[in-house]
Amino acid sequence: MTKEKKPSPPAGESDERVDALWSGRLSGGVHPAVQRYTRSIQFDKRLARWDIQGTAAHVRMLARQNIISEQDAETILGGLTRVRAEIENGIFPFRDELEDIHMNIERRLIEMVGEVGAKVHAGRSRNDQVALDVALYCLDVSGRWRSLIVEVIARLATRAEELKLELFPGWTHMQSAQPVSWGHYLLSFAEMFGRDYGRLQLFGEMNSTSPLGAGALGGSSLQLDPEFTAAELGFRDSFANSYDVAGNRDTVLELTQIATQLMIHLSRLAEDFVYLSSTPVGWLELPDSLCTGSSMMPQKKNPDLLELMRGRTASVIGHGNAVAVLLKGLPTSYHRDLQQDKEHLFAVVDIVSDSLEVLLPLLEGFSIKQERVAEDLEGGYLMATDLAEYLVEQGVPFREAHRQVGRLVGYCVDNLISLSEVPVEKLREFLPDSKIDPAQFLVPRKALERRKHKGSTGFSSIESQLETWRSWLGARTGS
Repeated sequence: MTKEKKPSPPAGESDERVDALWSGRLSGGVHPAVQRYTRSIQFDKRLARWDIQGTAAHVRMLARQNIISEQDAETILGGLTRVRAEIENGIFPFRDELEDIHMNIERRLIEMVGEVGAKVHAGRSRNDQVALDVALYCLDVSGRWRSLIVEVIARLATRAEELKLELFPGWTHMQSAQPVSWGHYLLSFAEMFGRDYGRLQLFGEMNSTSPLGAGALGGSSLQLDPEFTAAELGFRDSFANSYDVAGNRDTVLELTQIATQLMIHLSRLAEDFVYLSSTPVGWLELPDSLCTGSSMMPQKKNPDLLELMRGRTASVIGHGNAVAVLLKGLPTSYHRDLQQDKEHLFAVVDIVSDSLEVLLPLLEGFSIKQERVAEDLEGGYLMATDLAEYLVEQGVPFREAHRQVGRLVGYCVDNLISLSEVPVEKLREFLPDSKIDPAQFLVPRKALERRKHKGSTGFSSIESQLETWRSWLGARTGS
C-alpha cells in the first residue's frame, strides 16, 4: 500500500529526510549555508528528462537481475511516469534543500510510491547517475545541432543557386582581389558548417558509451548488467573501466570545443554581413525584421543581431575554456568540482541553439544591392591576376608577367583609370606579349567562365558544388 505523501518543507528549511542521507556518518544535520552553496537544482533541473529515462532503465535492469521484484519495479516505473508528468506540466515541487535533480526526483518518487521507491538507488551512485544524464543530454544536443546545421546548409544552397551568376569583388587583407560569385561565397560557409556537422556526427559515435553501473568509481558487488542498460538507453556499448567513466567529462569538453568552432564560423559570417551591409560598403540589405533602430537617431538601421552573434561567440569560447581549466587541475575519479561543468555546458547549448535558429531567417531574407556592387566591380583592378596568367599561357614566366601587370596597374592608378579603360596601344606597351582584346578579356564575368577546375569560383565549379550539396542534403532529409 502506498504511503501517505509527506508535505514538502518551506524552501530554505532543513528536511530530516535530507539529513538522513548522510546521518550514518555525519551528525547534527547540514548547515543551511552549505545547503545553499552546494545546491545545483537551479540549473541541473533541465536534466530531469534524462534522469528519469536513466532511472527507468536501471530499475528494469534491477528487476531482470532479481535484485528487486517485478512488482516493485512496476510500482517504481509507474511512479516515475507520474513524476515525469508533473515536470512536463510544470507542477513538480522542486526543493532547493534536496541539492540536485537526482535527489529531487528520488524523494518525489518515494513520496508518491512509498519506501519501495528507495530501492531505486541500489547499485548506483550519483557519480554514474550524473555522468549518464550528461552523456544523454549531450548526445541529444548534438543531434539537434546537426538538424539545425542541415537547415542552415539547405538555406545556403538555395541562396547560392539564386545568386550563382551574380559577382562581387572578393577580397584578401580587406582589399579588392578578384571577381567572385555570391554563390561561391555562400557555399564557402556550407563547407564550414559541413565540417561542424561531421564533428558532431563523430562526437555521437565516440561518446555512445553508457556509464551506468560504474557506481561511485569501482562498480558494484550486486550482479548488475551494464550492457542491458546501455542497450535500453540506445548506447552502442557500456563502459570498459568504471574508474575512468565516473569522473569522465570528455563529453562535455568535446561538445564545448565543437561549439567553439561552430560559433567562430557563425561569428565570421556575422562580421562579413555587418561589414557588407555597412554604409561605406552597402552591398547587402538586411531584413528590417532582423535589425533594430537607434533610441536617438531616427535614420539608423543597426545589425544588432549579428553583433550579438559575434559577442556571444566570446561567451562560448569563455565557457569552453572554463570547462578545460576545471578539468585540467583535477585528480582522476570523481570530485564535486565537476558539478560546475553543467553551468558552462548549458550556457553554451543555449547560445549555439539560438544562434543557429536565428541564422535561418537571415539567410533567407538578405538581398544584394546589385547596382552598388557593379560600381565596385569596375574598380580595384580585379582582372590583374587574369592578365598575368594570360601572359603565362603565352610563355612568359610568372614573375615577369607579375611585374608587367604590376607596372600597368601603377599606370592606371596614376591616371585614375580602370584596366578596361587603358588604350590598346598602352596595353601593348606594358604587355608586349599580349594580343588580347580588352573589351572581351577585361570583363569580370569572363574571369568566372575561364575558371574550370574543381573548387574554383568558376560557373561550372559552382554548379558542381551545388550538386554535391544537393546530394548531401538529400541523404540527410530523405529528399
